[in-house]
Amino acid sequence: RRQTTFHLVGFVEPAEDYSCGQFARDAQQKISEIREKNKNPIVCGGTGMYIKALFHPLDQLPQSNAQTKARIREMMQKHGIEYLYKRLRRIDPEWAKMIQPQDKQRIMRGIEVFEITGQPLSKMLGKAVKKRIILPYYIGVNLPRDALYARINSRFDHMINAGLVQETESLLRKGFSPESSALRTIGYREIVGYLHGLWSLETAIENAKRRTRNYAKRQITWFKKMPDIQWHDPGESETVEQILRKIGKAKVAM
Repeated sequence: RRQTTFHLVGFVEPAEDYSCGQFARDAQQKISEIREKNKNPIVCGGTGMYIKALFHPLDQLPQSNAQTKARIREMMQKHGIEYLYKRLRRIDPEWAKMIQPQDKQRIMRGIEVFEITGQPLSKMLGKAVKKRIILPYYIGVNLPRDALYARINSRFDHMINAGLVQETESLLRKGFSPESSALRTIGYREIVGYLHGLWSLETAIENAKRRTRNYAKRQITWFKKMPDIQWHDPGESETVEQILRKIGKAKVAM
C-alpha cells in the first residue's frame, strides 16, 4: 500500500452494513474518477458476488432498514434460524428454495424485503432493466492448492502476530456487537468465540484457517465457471510480463 494507491479500503465502520450493491455503486464512482485521469483501474479481489454486482448489475432491491433488521435478528435469537427459515418458506418459497436453510444473511434479507415491500424477494429479481456500464478484462491467478493453503495458513498466523486478538477485543470493548456484519466474518468470528471462552486460541486459529481454505475453494469454483477469465500461475517467472502484454492488447471500455 506504500507503493500503490488502493481505494475503498478501511472506509466502512465495523457496525455498518455494506452490501454488494453499495459496493458496486461506490466502485463505479471510483472507476470513473480513475478513468478521467486517463488510467486503467484494477479491481482486485476474490468475492464473486461483489465482482458480479459491479460488472453485471443486480436488481434494484429496497435499502436495508435498521429497525426491521434488528427485529428479525431478535426473532432469530429468540426462536432460532429454523424458525426464520420456515417463515421464509411461507412468505417466499421460491427464494427459500434458492438458498441454504442455514444461510442466516439471505434468510433474514428475504424476510426483511417482504416486511418492507409486502412482496417476495424472488418476485423482484429479474424485473429491473439493468445496463452494463463497465466491460472488464478478467485475469485470474491461481496457485497449486498445496501452495495456496500454505499461504492461507501463514497469512492468518501473521494476522495473529500483528494483533488480531487485541483488535477484536478493542472492537468488543467499544460496544460493537458480535453479530455485526464485520465481526461475523472469517477470522473475527473465531477470535470472538475465543474471547467469550467458547474455545481455546489454538482452536480459534485452526477453525479460521480451515474456514478460509474452504472459502478459497468456493471462490476458485465460482470463478472457474466464468469462461472469459485468462488464468495464470503466479509462481511462473514470466507471469507478470505475460499479463502486462495481454492488458496492453486488451480493449478496456466503459
